[in-house]
Amino acid sequence: MLDELQQQKEAAQTRLERAVGEGRLTLDEYTDRVARVWAATDTATIDSALSDLPAPLVRAEPVATRMSIDVVFDDIKRSGRFALASGDRIAGFFGDVKLDLRQAVLTEPVVELSVSTVFGDVRVTVPEGIEVEVKSFTLLGDRDVQTTSERVPGSPRLLLKANTVFGDVRVRSGS
Repeated sequence: MLDELQQQKEAAQTRLERAVGEGRLTLDEYTDRVARVWAATDTATIDSALSDLPAPLVRAEPVATRMSIDVVFDDIKRSGRFALASGDRIAGFFGDVKLDLRQAVLTEPVVELSVSTVFGDVRVTVPEGIEVEVKSFTLLGDRDVQTTSERVPGSPRLLLKANTVFGDVRVRSGS
């Protein structure tokens, strides 16, 4: 029975990984559901984590849009549900960049995001359980990265390239 429950948990995780990869679940939704699956002691709990999965998105052809935001003398704030793909870029001059990625949908297993500011801070909040690698350059600023070290299996990975001149880079895990 234990081996069967283990197999059901692994199959459920695979379905959830596929759903987050297809953009049907946000990172927060994925980590919450995977945690419920692995804490389950019976089949009913596993089934409840999968029962209301959003239907697959049907697209005629892949969408190759990239986010590119450039702002002068203003802050950039992004939160809620939005797609984040490798190659997305955000730049600010005399303004802060504040990104809350807890509801973002990472469209690839590894997403590379470039963020830069001059006279502004970069603040990024990620959901707990995803791996974040931060490569940064700060000139006359600080770098502070405090994320959870335990990655949820199958979750996407974020490679954040953050550069600031007269600004700080702060990355946090949040629930």
